[in-house]
Amino acid sequence: MKIEEEVKKLEEQMLKDKDFLWNNPEKGLEEIKTSTYIKNRLIEMGYKDINTNIYKTGIIATLKGKEQGPCILFRSDMDAVIMDDTGRVKHTCGHDAHMTILLSIAKLLIDNQNKIKGTVKLLFEPDEEGNGGADPMIKNGALENPKVDKAFAIHVWSELKEDTIGIKSGSVMASTDPFEIVVSGKGGHAAMPEKCIDSIYIANLIGKNIKEMAKITENPDEKIVLGITSICGGTNNNVIPDKVYLKGICRTFNNNLRNNIKNELQKNVEKIAKEQGGDAKLTFIGNYPATINSKEEAETVKNIVSNIVSNVDENYQTMASEDFSYFLQNVPGCMILVGSQKDSYYPQHNENFTVGINPILIGTQIFYDIAKKYLI
Repeated sequence: MKIEEEVKKLEEQMLKDKDFLWNNPEKGLEEIKTSTYIKNRLIEMGYKDINTNIYKTGIIATLKGKEQGPCILFRSDMDAVIMDDTGRVKHTCGHDAHMTILLSIAKLLIDNQNKIKGTVKLLFEPDEEGNGGADPMIKNGALENPKVDKAFAIHVWSELKEDTIGIKSGSVMASTDPFEIVVSGKGGHAAMPEKCIDSIYIANLIGKNIKEMAKITENPDEKIVLGITSICGGTNNNVIPDKVYLKGICRTFNNNLRNNIKNELQKNVEKIAKEQGGDAKLTFIGNYPATINSKEEAETVKNIVSNIVSNVDENYQTMASEDFSYFLQNVPGCMILVGSQKDSYYPQHNENFTVGINPILIGTQIFYDIAKKYLI
């Protein structure tokens, strides 16, 4: 990897920031220590325009250059992963590294403020792992005053090795639509099924139909991940239950296909239950659209990263999801995946997942080079 001396000099502070954030993980919308630390670090650097009222614990720091020019937004998420039912949290998705990168670019930019032609917005987003902070921040004016022209984000990525970057135009991360289904029948004695409406049988038919909807295709932009991930119904061997509860997920790279699948799913679930004399109610309980990189900005970043690392994957996609997609629905820009996989592999959200210093150095260099391309 090729890292400038200006970036390398920040390594000691990077480790300090990363250490604090790693050791103080907080769940979405409760990032109090995190938010306070970030604000204090920005003030320490010399930032004056720091908005901490944009959305709960979210922060936007704005830095204006000496001359007019575009407004470029760099974003980091803040929250840790909720690891289990006890509410225990840990930074097993790399958000501690993302914040460290954004604080590092904050330092580089304010040290070069007199060279900036335009405006920089540094956005620290809460609750990405939960209901998502991107959409509320946008609705609360994150992209206005001044109006953002381009937006960029980095995600350290366990599926790519260190010194590898995934950057492509078009769909890079999938949409996500978790859903719940309540199947209602008519319970009764298992010895007299003819007097019942079997909710478990209906649930099985629905599950089979959903699996058949997830067709295999050679076109990745038409790929669908769709399935049942949880089923709960009945407690006894000789009782047919009144209700069965299902949970599932729908993911795709294509937002039009996503909407069609959701509509088809709704119709099929209701139709299958009705045909068996029962009823089924499907509810989508949250959603992120697909993350779609704009072509011009993705091509620009490809050229930038090829001078930093030796391996650039221009076709990499993942069925994982990101609410940075909301920013990209409003302004051009791109999500950049920075490899973090070392000799010992642990996937994101695994108890043993960590990020070393190299992806942080690479991520900072990428943001710095993007800033130099558009602003300096």
